[in-house]
Amino acid sequence: MSSEDIIQTALHIVNIIYSVFGTIIAATGIWFFVELSELISLRNSNHYLLDYRVYWPQVVPWLFILYGVFVMLTAVCGWCGANKESRGLLGIHGVFLLFIVIGQLIAATLIFVYVDGEATDNFITDTVYDGYHNTESNTEALEAFGRFERKLRCCGANGARDYKSWRNDLPLSCCLDSQSICEFTDKEANERLGCAKVASVYTKIISSSVAGASLLFSLVEIVGLVLAWRLFDSLKEVEHYIQDEMAGETEC
Repeated sequence: MSSEDIIQTALHIVNIIYSVFGTIIAATGIWFFVELSELISLRNSNHYLLDYRVYWPQVVPWLFILYGVFVMLTAVCGWCGANKESRGLLGIHGVFLLFIVIGQLIAATLIFVYVDGEATDNFITDTVYDGYHNTESNTEALEAFGRFERKLRCCGANGARDYKSWRNDLPLSCCLDSQSICEFTDKEANERLGCAKVASVYTKIISSSVAGASLLFSLVEIVGLVLAWRLFDSLKEVEHYIQDEMAGETEC
């Protein structure tokens, strides 16, 4: 097997890895968007009619989705370029990979600086507080917030004591599922953190984990960039050799 065949095979394997990783990232972005939408749906929409600001936690899922789709397209381009031995497709593949690596560095920096900061805490806290206060007058809001409490295993906005001001017992969503009643003396419920704190940490962990994973994966992308360049350069030598050979035949 020639060195060109080895590079071509390695590039095929790397592009399969790209496509799998891109699919995972895009799926994570969609899942994160759904989870965040469920949280935002707890808010009283009337309070945000004139709020046209875009918050970083709302941007991050779209960054993941676009990044995942772009990685998958780049993988297809690289696969076709290696399979057809097309210098044009390999060149496009290399340029796309370079853009992806640079974009990852920028996106990860923005996520670590802005998402993992006070702005995220304020956005999540305000959203959870608004959703919690809706439970006092809206039965549907109480059920929705209860589902949120069960999912994150949290209680109230700040903690179980939030409910003490307007009801005599805690909702069952703050307690073990096997219980039929949840009192203020319930140890498990009172030890739970408030949903504002849990949701904020939850959002930061997801964002930072995916950003960190994409940075580590950039090492694989750099390897793919080197392989694409090597194959691109070797095909150039082949084309040059064929052209010289044809020119020699014409002279004869």
